[in-house]
Amino acid sequence: MEFELLRRFSATVESIHAAALRPELWTQAMASIAHLQHAQRALLFTPATAPQAGGFVMAHDIPEAMIAEWGTRYLAHDLWTTEAQRIGAIHDGNVMLGTQLVPDEQLVRSVFYREFLSRLNIRRMCTSVVFAGTVARLPMTACAIYRGSEYDDFDASHCHLLQLTARHLSQALGAMLQLRDTEFRLATSLQGLDRLTVGVLLLGQRGEALFANRSALALLSRGRGLSLRAGHPLQDGIGWLQAADDRSHTALHAGIRAALANDPLQPTHFSHGLRIARGSATGELVVQIVPVIEQDPVWGMLQPGALVFVTDAEQTPRLDASMLQRLYGVSAAECRVAQELLHGDTLQDVAQRLNLGENTVKSHLRQLFAKTGTHRQPQLVRLLLALIHQP
Repeated sequence: MEFELLRRFSATVESIHAAALRPELWTQAMASIAHLQHAQRALLFTPATAPQAGGFVMAHDIPEAMIAEWGTRYLAHDLWTTEAQRIGAIHDGNVMLGTQLVPDEQLVRSVFYREFLSRLNIRRMCTSVVFAGTVARLPMTACAIYRGSEYDDFDASHCHLLQLTARHLSQALGAMLQLRDTEFRLATSLQGLDRLTVGVLLLGQRGEALFANRSALALLSRGRGLSLRAGHPLQDGIGWLQAADDRSHTALHAGIRAALANDPLQPTHFSHGLRIARGSATGELVVQIVPVIEQDPVWGMLQPGALVFVTDAEQTPRLDASMLQRLYGVSAAECRVAQELLHGDTLQDVAQRLNLGENTVKSHLRQLFAKTGTHRQPQLVRLLLALIHQP
């Protein structure tokens, strides 16, 4: 990567991580993403989750009125999104050109282009899947850049650059969305972190643990897969993270070193966490490590070099039933079926657990599809994962 491009890419990465701490900076970050790629417009959004249901839309040079019009009138005509879902291209980190999804001749004849995209002079598109929507609290998220008819299409170099950018977006958004039950800056106070159900640790520049919230301490105290090893009381904070087996321990500390080194060209994807066996117990712990690039006085003396999130893979997330009912008019019985779907089991298993007939469960599922505007079970589950209850 040439020096000037590397400089602009590093500045873009910094703007992304700064926006995760200060959401008012997302406008600047989106402009930086667009300019990095010589694109006229850029969009970071949750295609299957509306903002009122926990999704978000951040844009550069796309008016809010047009975004609202897309969501209310043209979502069903969006050939790019429809085709990406049809061919199974929605997976973490995947990058696609618009012409790889829909031939240009087909696009320009479509209602989507004639009535909507042409008004914004959007014809060339390159998009990356930031999150596929299969992990709790991480709704399906995409980052897209756009050019007009008068410009050449994006090429392989743009795809590679967007793929690198998307990995940094996954880190920044992953941290922000894990802490979404409070304002981010409030959550980064120690009192805010202690209210979270997900385990969170702050690591210093040497990898020592500076702080662990209550949920993390509860997981670590069980000694099943992960624990804290005591260090020097004046130099090593509350100790050092260690895994129970050598292989997991090596992978854990490789991940910590990578986060602390913070090489912008070697970012890890947030949702690709380490899976650590819980010793003699069944199941796994999932560990996600992200760098803290932006220095912020909110951390005080505990300015971390990285955040570590620890969750129990066996713990099924709980739906916020009241929000599901309020947003989509879902009945109590349908809510119970929706909750059971998060186990990932078959409809027959759901029916047995709820003591219902399988046809009754299928009827509830059809109602859930109709009320939420979804069409397939994976799409419904992605929406439900955005409505996880956080006590």
